[in-house]
Amino acid sequence: MKNFKQVAYGLLVGAMAIGFSAFTNAKESNEAVKIHKALKAGMITDNFIVQPTLNNFVQESSVNTSNCGDPATRQCVYDVTTSGKSNIPDQASYTAAEIDNYISHSWLTPASGSSAALYQP
Repeated sequence: MKNFKQVAYGLLVGAMAIGFSAFTNAKESNEAVKIHKALKAGMITDNFIVQPTLNNFVQESSVNTSNCGDPATRQCVYDVTTSGKSNIPDQASYTAAEIDNYISHSWLTPASGSSAALYQP
């Protein structure tokens, strides 16, 4: 009977520890999501900016640099840096002057495998 009480007590303590841990983790996760959303509100949402037509740029979530085709003066694909995610506004398109400004602030970097070309998927 003494062993049964010890086992039951051990299981009760273990269940309480797991239960409290679950509530603590859920609270932390929800707070992290709120902070993440607050930082991105109104800012660029995709990881790349591509040049589909001369001096006109748009956001893309994924890219393939083998789609860089006709020659152009600016890169086919740019990576959005971490600081770019906080500073580049979420827009339907971007001008060449805006891209030059973002590059000067290190908010964009040429994507690996990109070249001075147009993005033609």
